[in-house]
Parts: sequence; C-alpha cells; structure tokens
Amino acid sequence: MAKNNVEYWPLTDEQRAIVDLCKDFATNEIRPRGREVDEADTVPPVDIFRKAAEIGITDFMMPEEYGGGGFTDVFTQCLVQEQLCWGDPGIGNFICSNGFFADPVLALGSDLQKKKWLSTLAGPDAPFTALATTEPGSGSDSASIATRADKVAGGYSINGQKTWISNAGLADQYVVFAKTDPSERSKGVTAFLLKKDTPGMSFGEPMKKMGQRAIVCREIFFDNVFVPEEDRLGDEGQGFYGLMKTFDVSRVVLAAAATGAARAAYEYALDYARTRTQFGKPIIEHQAVAFRLADMATRIESAWLMTLHAARQLDAGEDVNGLAAMAKLQASETAMFCTWAAVQTLGGWGYSREYPVEQWMRDVKLEEIEEGTSDIMRLVISRNL
Repeated sequence: MAKNNVEYWPLTDEQRAIVDLCKDFATNEIRPRGREVDEADTVPPVDIFRKAAEIGITDFMMPEEYGGGGFTDVFTQCLVQEQLCWGDPGIGNFICSNGFFADPVLALGSDLQKKKWLSTLAGPDAPFTALATTEPGSGSDSASIATRADKVAGGYSINGQKTWISNAGLADQYVVFAKTDPSERSKGVTAFLLKKDTPGMSFGEPMKKMGQRAIVCREIFFDNVFVPEEDRLGDEGQGFYGLMKTFDVSRVVLAAAATGAARAAYEYALDYARTRTQFGKPIIEHQAVAFRLADMATRIESAWLMTLHAARQLDAGEDVNGLAAMAKLQASETAMFCTWAAVQTLGGWGYSREYPVEQWMRDVKLEEIEEGTSDIMRLVISRNL
C-alpha cells in the first residue's frame, strides 16, 4: 500500500517511460541534493534544472508543435509531478515551473503568441519563466489586484507591485495580471506577456521562506512599464478567466506534488520504524506507531486516487472546479499530516536536520497555502455543492 502503483490505470508505453525516467532522476539527482538546496536558502538549483532539461523533463508537458514532449494531458503531468516531488518537493516543483507559465498562454494566447513565447521553453537552454498574480493586498482574492494597465498609444502602461512571485528575477519571461478596468473586479483583469529586461520593471531581494527554498520568490515593481498591444494575452477582461482555467490544472498537479511528498515521508518513517528498536522490539510492532503508519498509508491512497480522478475528468473536458479543489485540499492536508507523522515516528531524530523529514514538513506547508489556501479550497468546494 501507499506505493502509488498505477497498474490499475491503463498507461501507454510512452507514459511508463516518462514515469521511469522521472523516478530515476528523482532518486539519483533530486533526493541527494535536497538538504543542500534547503540550506542554501535563496540559491535556486539551476544546475539540476539544466540536467532535467537535457533529458526532456522540463518541457515534457508542452505541445509537440512548440518543441515539447507532447504530454499535454493532466494525468501524465500528475504522474511526473508525484515522482519528482517524492525526490524533493521544492526541487520537483522548480523543475516543472515553466508549465505554470505555459498554461495561461495556451488558454488565452493567439497562435502567433504561442509560437513566440512557448517555443523558447523547449530544449536544454530553456529560459526560466514566472506567473505574476499575488500582490501585497491581494492573495486569495485574485480579482482584487490593484496593479494597473492603462491604455496608451500602441499598448499599455503598467504600474503597481507584485509579491511572492516564484522565479521572479531569475525568470526571463513573465505572465503579468493587471487591471485594465479598475471599476470591475474579475472582469477588469487582463493578462500581459513581458520580458525581464523591459524598462521600468525591477525586483526586490529574495524572500526568506520556511520551505521549498529551491524556488526563490521576490517582489516585482512596475514603474510605467510599456507593453505593446501585441503582447496582451487574450482580450481585455479575459485575464481572470485564463487564471481560473490555469488554477483548475495547477491545483490538480499540485495535489500530485503533495502526494509525492507524503509518500516520501511515509516510506522514510516506515523504514525507520522497521529498524528502530525500543522496549525490545522494532517500534513498528508497537500499536501506536503501527496505527499512525496505517493512517498515513490510507490517506495517501485516498489523496492519490482523488488526484488521478480529477486529472482524468479534466482531460475529458469536464468542469472540475470543485473536484480540483477537493483534490488539492485532500492531498495538501495529507502531506502535512504525513510529514508531521514522520517527524513523530522518528522522535528526536525527526526534529534533527540529520534526517530529511523535518525539511519535508516545512516544505509541504506551502501546499496548504499556494494556489489557494485550504480555507479557499473549502469555499470553492462549498460553492460547487
């Protein structure tokens, strides 16, 4: 149990190959570097990204017509993300971060925009990308963003501030959400495509974080940043729609990431419980420990099945707004429980940096916050009842 065996899901030979590739990469390249990257704090592991890019992991989710691997279905993306984040949650999410940039471009972009902005993401020299939504006064309430995009001759002038932007400063390409009509909420949000070297665009210092330190976050400042009309993504007012479509996908993929981290913690605790002896026998033979491991295994199976079900429904074209929120809620809270349970099982050693479980507990806390907190997930679910 809790092996995340996908034998009961029909997989193609290509899917099995990419899963095996990612499992090997997670084992040999990601897991051994997890503690080093965590201790480095604000230094992203660019070398690991480049190694992953060389073998096609960073662009596997991109359409073939733009040079990607062609695994555009969410189901395969979940299989990959689960394996990579089993290796390390932060590094796994960092490796696939260009997918979060690509989703709104695929949802809203013209054929010309897709070719221009997505073709660069394929291959070993792919640039880093970022998606800029969150602001100091706008987190879960994305419709309340205050960054302005005012119409000027030939395009738009953007003024405002973003915060907690993953890969900001490191990224060369950005999708930025701003208000073209401040009198509206969601209907006033428009998306834009920008390059890092655009005049008037600047970045704050790296933000110190609890976990997932492989992905460095910074603030972005916009001071009369000119964006030509051809780099507006979709029509005016379509940005929020594109963002919500992106969230349905990203929440399911993040559920897979959280499940991978939960599985890592469970397996580590299980191995420890089999070899650690107290009161004359392995601690797994003590009911308190055995029952905790049973709860971990049960929650992981539940989260994984819900995640794959949501992915299948997405790929079938179904409306999964509520189901995606359920998957993310279940998986993120499962990851938090399982990493806590791993620390508890290891006892004092679980609290030590000599073992990885304390880091994983810090890492997975982000899954209960990003792309909508657990509170927001429950709100989304309740509105879909």
